[in-house]
Amino acid sequence: MALTGIDVSAYQENVDWATVASQGIYYAFAKATEGATSNDPLFARNWNSIRSVGIVRGAYHFFRPGRDPAVQAANFMQTVGKIEPFDLPPVLDLEITDGLDTRTIIDRALKWMSIIEDKTGRKPLLYTFPSFWEDKLGNPASFAEYPLWVANFGTRTPFVPRTWKTWTFHQYSETGVLRGIVGNVDLNQFAGTLDNLQALLKGRIPLRQTYAGNVVKDLQQLLKGKGFDVGTIDGDFGSKTKTAVIAFQKSKNLVADGIVGAATWAALEGATPAPTPTPTPTPTPTPTPAPVPALSPLTLVNVCKYYQSLPSQDQALNWLQGQIPKETLEEFTRRWRQ
Repeated sequence: MALTGIDVSAYQENVDWATVASQGIYYAFAKATEGATSNDPLFARNWNSIRSVGIVRGAYHFFRPGRDPAVQAANFMQTVGKIEPFDLPPVLDLEITDGLDTRTIIDRALKWMSIIEDKTGRKPLLYTFPSFWEDKLGNPASFAEYPLWVANFGTRTPFVPRTWKTWTFHQYSETGVLRGIVGNVDLNQFAGTLDNLQALLKGRIPLRQTYAGNVVKDLQQLLKGKGFDVGTIDGDFGSKTKTAVIAFQKSKNLVADGIVGAATWAALEGATPAPTPTPTPTPTPTPTPAPVPALSPLTLVNVCKYYQSLPSQDQALNWLQGQIPKETLEEFTRRWRQ
């Protein structure tokens, strides 16, 4: 099932984000800026609140082709401040011409995308309407490398302009109704699972109860490795996992809300030092894992075939994690999930 999200601006006024989050909303895009000088008066409130309730956040810029794209990019960066690893990529909203010719619009939009990618290290998303893209811009192939967020109302199978092979986000309604929002709100679907959404980020995705996927299994493994009871490691963020998250958060003096945000992920993924052994006259024997046959050559793939989630194995993995540079570990994690 596609993951549901919304996009908002000052038009939605003061959103009650905790209530919105309780209705199965996984991500939210907030309008940050428009043109060279305008910014959304509620952006800062929305940006901070979306993160606080465990919803993945993204920021978008409404592009005015008639204004300098470099100045518009500076306006966006100054307003947003920083795109964090746990944020979605920036978005360019391209849906008007300002009376300019096609070539100028395309060149200026590409300039904005290039500047933002250089400054954030993230490839921006492109939001547009199929009719605008085809009739006004003529399906420019130069945008094919940027993921598509397509606006096509009244259907769950959107029309995809031939610039792209598929869509990433789809805005399917502008008349959505949610508790916590006065009036209508745009509704969106994501073309993938929670793990696919995680792949769009550079850091860990925020997690909360009801989420499911391999990234939740990662969470459960980390909690179990630190001695917290999550029950069966099944990738389902249920009540027992939430209880374990809260207990862990309390142990680290974090906000104990059961939402696995950046601070909780950082605490969970910190290298765990090996415990100092306590000498005893008669040590109690401990279970040992099944013997690993001689491997020639010794490979991580073969070693991991014998993983049984035993305490000694978890301790060894935590030790190994501490020896690997962060950049290498992040690249391994990305490849492993794919």
